[in-house]
Amino acid sequence: MKTSMSGFTILDHPADLGFKAWAPNLPDLFAECARALTSVVVDLDAVEPLEISAVEVLGDDIENLLYNWLSEILYMFDGEKKLFHDFAILRHTSGDGSEFLQAELKGEPYQREKHAIKTYVKAVTYHQLQIRHGADGYTAQVYLDI
Repeated sequence: MKTSMSGFTILDHPADLGFKAWAPNLPDLFAECARALTSVVVDLDAVEPLEISAVEVLGDDIENLLYNWLSEILYMFDGEKKLFHDFAILRHTSGDGSEFLQAELKGEPYQREKHAIKTYVKAVTYHQLQIRHGADGYTAQVYLDI
């Protein structure tokens, strides 16, 4: 869910492309990161929330969970030709050295004539990947291999 306290911005990097996202809580942060990733690939406004896909992701820690979450979204585009506009985090749990995320994604199949590729993203990277918690909520920094 996007709130007025959530958002993202694209970051410059000599070899890759990155983004910084922010939100008042972790579920909204993960949704903003997914929106940022999608906006790098295509025009987010061109994607309609016509179909629902369920996603479950595991991670060793919160950064690994974010990496796996974004990698799953990228795989769904590359492997299944699906694009998403809405990202609802239904459940996030952590404990015993593991993280779990369950989400519902709304989007549509990729259509070449409707969804012009802005940047082809090869992979999410661990380069400077970080999540921080502060007085204003959470921030994440992610770089993508393009």
